Amino acid sequence: MPERRRYDLSSSLLRQLLGDHLDSGYAAAHRERAGRPVPWLAQRVWFAVGALLLGSLMGVAAVNAAARQPGAEETKRGLVAGVRAERADTEALARRAAELAKRLDEARTAALTGDGQGRAVLDELARLERATAAVPVTGPGLRVTVGDPPERRGTRSRENILDRDLQVLVNSLWASGAEAVAVGGHRLQPRTAVRQAGGMLVDNRPVTQPYVLEAIGSPEELETRFVGTDGHGRFATFTQLYGTTFTIERVGELRLAAAPAEEPRLAVVPAAPIAPPTAPPTTTGR
Repeated sequence: MPERRRYDLSSSLLRQLLGDHLDSGYAAAHRERAGRPVPWLAQRVWFAVGALLLGSLMGVAAVNAAARQPGAEETKRGLVAGVRAERADTEALARRAAELAKRLDEARTAALTGDGQGRAVLDELARLERATAAVPVTGPGLRVTVGDPPERRGTRSRENILDRDLQVLVNSLWASGAEAVAVGGHRLQPRTAVRQAGGMLVDNRPVTQPYVLEAIGSPEELETRFVGTDGHGRFATFTQLYGTTFTIERVGELRLAAAPAEEPRLAVVPAAPIAPPTAPPTTTGR
């Protein structure tokens, strides 16, 4: 008895895909039409109808765009005018605040310079203002510049210098005896944060490479102490491994602006809890 041949489904499907290039519905329609070509008049009619529809759509879109353009331009002009007005108001308020702060300082100085106790208060206040970066300062110091290799700046490659690296560098300057520090022109105050969020931020303000750190203090003493810190060692290693820019410059006079004023916070000692009254001891008679 002859062996029955097995039906190979996969080879059948493959043969059909390779051999039949025309869908069966199109083939049936072609047979019904018996190969007659479409009349040239019908082709031109359909072409004209399509061109008319496309032209109508483009015309409607152009009319709508033209109708919206005056309103968009007017809205844009209104927004620009509003921004300029708000900016002018902000600048005027800033000038007024600076004028009032100056008058307050003059009145405070005149009221407290009359005796020794008042002068001591002024000295302590000046020390606190310098410590909190509330006033601009001027003096000699160091300028430290760090950055990725020049050929890598402005590219999409990942930066070698991270926020934690700048944090270590800033802390090293403080540990070296710096009296005031600024990063990228932004003065550091006790609550300033150096962090990365889409870019390097100092006190929520962006800074770009190369990063310039300025520290006020005795240039000789600052540099001598700074060389032995973790920050100096870290960036010296970066220079050898990655070609990172790392320069230290002694400057005869640095001018660091005051940090933006923030809402003051006061520490309040909580009141001691009142103990509940104790009941007198009870006695039992015999």
